[in-house]
Amino acid sequence: MAPLFRLLPDMLESFLSLLTDVSFWLIVLLVGLMYKKMGRTSRRLFQISAEPVWRVTAVSALFGLAGGALGSVLLVLAGISLQEIGISYLWVTALLLMLIEQRFLCFAYAGGLLSLSHLILGFPAISVPQLMGLVAILHMIEALLIYGSGHLEPIPVYIRIQSGQIVGGFNLQKFWPLPLIAMSAWNIADPGVLTDSVQLPYSWWPLIKSELALAGGFIVYKLMPVVAALGYGDIAVSAAPREKTRTASWELACYSMILLLLSVAASYLPILAILPALFGPLGHEMLIRLGQRREMHRQPLFVPPERGVMILHVLRGSPSYKAGLRTSDVLLSVDHTPVNDEMEIMQALLAQGERVELEYLTGKEKKRKTTIVKRAFGQMLGFIPVPGESSTNYLEIATSASFAEKWLRKIRKRFGR
Repeated sequence: MAPLFRLLPDMLESFLSLLTDVSFWLIVLLVGLMYKKMGRTSRRLFQISAEPVWRVTAVSALFGLAGGALGSVLLVLAGISLQEIGISYLWVTALLLMLIEQRFLCFAYAGGLLSLSHLILGFPAISVPQLMGLVAILHMIEALLIYGSGHLEPIPVYIRIQSGQIVGGFNLQKFWPLPLIAMSAWNIADPGVLTDSVQLPYSWWPLIKSELALAGGFIVYKLMPVVAALGYGDIAVSAAPREKTRTASWELACYSMILLLLSVAASYLPILAILPALFGPLGHEMLIRLGQRREMHRQPLFVPPERGVMILHVLRGSPSYKAGLRTSDVLLSVDHTPVNDEMEIMQALLAQGERVELEYLTGKEKKRKTTIVKRAFGQMLGFIPVPGESSTNYLEIATSASFAEKWLRKIRKRFGR
């Protein structure tokens, strides 16, 4: 453990220096703008105020800092060298793939494509174990962030599914600014010319061996602070947000661990490099298809019950929230007046004062409870019900989103073809 213990003080210093880096705060600002844009969806669909942008941005930044700290340890432990992954090729390939379909803006696809190109054509000059090891660690960080915060502040939406039915659901969109400490490997004749570096070889570290060792000489590693960002997007229709993100995070963590093990093995046995190159994109695609299939074969969760009105989302700080109502509860009556849709709730409230007695079902066992809601005169209860048959505001899930296709349609339309 000696080399890592030597690096810990320098890693901490470099990590803290990123907090004063302009690029880090620019990414935080970009994350805030993304959350602000998402908040407009809630206002457009339900005429409600979304959670304050500063709060969701601050939470994402805190989780990003924690993820960045852990990710830095993993990157250094693995010995990922920015010199050997072809970062410029990686970004260009990812952006080009995004033109085909937006979800391809992922290093799993770009890294796999570059790795296969290197193995088959010899171009670009990259280390497949190093590149796919980076992909594995970034997805491992993402899995942990999804598990810890992917379910927080979900955005309620009405969605039209493939059957044509309009159901309730949640848009799970998260963005995290990620300060990271990576490594840069150098092959030099005299390691004494570099300061603040760690010299190899060590029997166990790094886990992914640098291919620079093949050229002889001394290999030294220097710390490289970088700023990145991670994002997660999903729709919860057949499961609650917490259940949805928990499943997604565990599956992604398993994928990441397998990919990392394949990358480590390939660094010792180059003949195995084809395994992480193929598993990276194919395994990631399998995760997406598995999630889509699961959604298609499971019944929507947020649909009207046989009796009463199911609650899709309760606004934080509203009378209903203070009274203890939560998502999936079923409201049965307002001051002993049975209700079965949103209009009946509004009509029942018109005849009531500041204290309203609600009867509802809650929990998995749907236990019957009553509560007293205190509200200002004329104030609504502050929750969003699942959509009824007359709902007109909804979103549609796009099976594909291609920038290139959109541009081609615009060009054809402009030139009348």
